[in-house]
Amino acid sequence: MSPEDAILGDMKQRPPTSSLEEMAAHYIEARRGRRVRGTAPRAGVAAGKILRPLARKFGVGIEQLRANWADIVGSRLAQWSEPETVQRQGASRTLVIRARGPAAAVLQAESRRVLDRVRTYTGAQGPTRIRVIQGAGRKQNTTAPQMNKQQVSSQVSEGVEQTAEARLLSALKRFDRSVKSRGGL
Repeated sequence: MSPEDAILGDMKQRPPTSSLEEMAAHYIEARRGRRVRGTAPRAGVAAGKILRPLARKFGVGIEQLRANWADIVGSRLAQWSEPETVQRQGASRTLVIRARGPAAAVLQAESRRVLDRVRTYTGAQGPTRIRVIQGAGRKQNTTAPQMNKQQVSSQVSEGVEQTAEARLLSALKRFDRSVKSRGGL
């Protein structure tokens, strides 16, 4: 057996533990921290706990209004207008709408109905006034499809309903048209 094998053989064997090492291992084991019981909470849950009371206090944001603008004012007016911001001054909240061309006049004429629909969507903390600004919006639809006279007249009268039944029928007609335009039925 060579001297190298003798040295390697001694290294493979574990040296006997001393009482000092045993005491140190026991000390460390007794003071070891607790194990983590589960994973960290999800960020979405934590954010929800913070944002939910704020949403109740301050109402729906402008991005939610933009996402549902076609349902609020009708698809025809939604092509020509968009909500820009909600200005808060004291207890008064004003929804600022930017509209192109004659859509501004139509929105101003229909402001009470639009405000009622916006408040139905946003709840009690919704806007109390509407201000319509005439001008180009963020996005412009330059490739608007050509419509015949009958389609134009049906689109103009859409969203002017006064009764709940008329609004329901209008919503069902819009849904039917959207399904048919996607090739559904």
